[in-house]
Amino acid sequence: KAVVSTQSTGWSPSRPLVFAAATANASLLIYDLKKSRVGPVLQVPVNQTKSPCYSLAFNTRSDTLCTGDSKGTVKIWKLSQGLSSQVRNEAKMLERIAASSYE
Repeated sequence: KAVVSTQSTGWSPSRPLVFAAATANASLLIYDLKKSRVGPVLQVPVNQTKSPCYSLAFNTRSDTLCTGDSKGTVKIWKLSQGLSSQVRNEAKMLERIAASSYE
């Protein structure tokens, strides 16, 4: 498996167990630690030209995030309800995951 550098990451403001990463190979990776602690639950190509994706940001007031690539293209992505609606006790789950990584 090839190693790809991560250019930007961000935590979801609405889901404590969800974060995203923008990569040098023009991918948007979305992780949901409730479903998988190993890999992304979603991988989306940001553009067709393979221009590196340098930035991402979650919108704190909606279920969207944006990405920006090296050609200056900005895209808005709508997240599914499963990735944007908080699950009961999710913050506590994240605390347990973080505590277990120190053991």
